[in-house]
Amino acid sequence: MAEVSSIVLFSPQPDRATAFYRSVGVEFEEEDHGDGLIHAAADVGDVHVAVFSAPHGGVAPGWRAGGSTFVGFYVDSLDDTLAELRRMDATLLVDHQVREWGCRVVFEDPDGRAVEINQRGHCIGPDTA
Repeated sequence: MAEVSSIVLFSPQPDRATAFYRSVGVEFEEEDHGDGLIHAAADVGDVHVAVFSAPHGGVAPGWRAGGSTFVGFYVDSLDDTLAELRRMDATLLVDHQVREWGCRVVFEDPDGRAVEINQRGHCIGPDTA
């Protein structure tokens, strides 16, 4: 059996990337393993999430393109997170979609990665259950 242990993101603008993920609820702190690579890190459940400065610029491949990644998060309030990401001028890829577990939106992070944001039970009512 495999478990996800970490998600490591490299960004030419780590402050912007960190701010984006903080708006989703990732509580980053500065971390240093003694190798001089100070970075933002947090544990999301049992998964360690880190943002490092990229030594070279670049952006992620387009959403659903070969080589791209797709990270998803559950949040307490999809509406609040959506409003915060809109205030940050984050690019919305997919607006509210009803799913069997609730509702989701998909945004693009500052480096071009698609990020799914979900809320369990959101958008579910008598017409959608």
